[in-house]
Amino acid sequence: MERACMYCLIFALMTGCAAPHGNKADVSSAETVLTCADSLERTSTVYADTATLQQALRVFTAHERTQAVAKTHYHLGNAYKALGEDSLAFDSYAQAADLFLAASDSVYYPLSVLEMSLIAERRYNEDGNATMLHAIRTLQRRIIHEKVQNNRWKSLWWLLLLVVIAGVGTAGVIIWRRKPVSGLAVTREDLDRNIELVLSQGSIIVTLHWRDYPEFCRTANAYLYNTVDRLQTASPQLSEQDIRFLILVLLDLPAKEIAGIMSLSQNSISNKKTRTAQKLGTIAADLRETIIRITLKTKEK
Repeated sequence: MERACMYCLIFALMTGCAAPHGNKADVSSAETVLTCADSLERTSTVYADTATLQQALRVFTAHERTQAVAKTHYHLGNAYKALGEDSLAFDSYAQAADLFLAASDSVYYPLSVLEMSLIAERRYNEDGNATMLHAIRTLQRRIIHEKVQNNRWKSLWWLLLLVVIAGVGTAGVIIWRRKPVSGLAVTREDLDRNIELVLSQGSIIVTLHWRDYPEFCRTANAYLYNTVDRLQTASPQLSEQDIRFLILVLLDLPAKEIAGIMSLSQNSISNKKTRTAQKLGTIAADLRETIIRITLKTKEK
């Protein structure tokens, strides 16, 4: 009785779908047919009528409802299989599989491929017809190829994303470390802490950038609150050699170490200290404190 009622409902829906395409009633009737087909499939005892499904398929195709078209092809495969029409069933499952694959459907796609495989194996075992078997194997090879290609593209996209993130992060760190600080109120504690940081990193200013004066200045400015710029403003007559020397004095390096870095004798270092102090309007004994005072001076607004 229940089955008879179901067939009557499907027949009524098929009649409703017979109207010309283009209105909402057609789509609504076709969707009802599809819902009924889903319900019948779950009972595993009877499948929807092929004529009804074909009419629904035409409606969905006309309205470009790709997912519904794929689902209808799958149900048509079930209906043809129940009627013993293996070729028609195989073709319907194949069309469904193509559409489900394109939509990345993780449920009906493998079901469609499984039904195709079962039909192909049965035909091969019964009459030795390997046509369907070859077709399903070709489909499986194409699936594997597409999955490999997709995985490659995903890996490339992830790699590109990581490179972009790393680049943005690095640029952000560089900008942050080199941002101007001349307008900030710097304390003696801040300066001492940064000097300790520089020395703890292996005298980064002295060792890594000594021969490259522009990079030396950029690094010194970043770590030591624009000391180079402030010194040049305080005394434009300072040479590159003077600036390097004053940074070493600011770092409070021993005279012997400064002499080794600058390839001078300790006596020459003493004389240079006196001459450079004069350019800053101070004496050798107060040279470092003068540099600190210049460095900590807040930029006038």
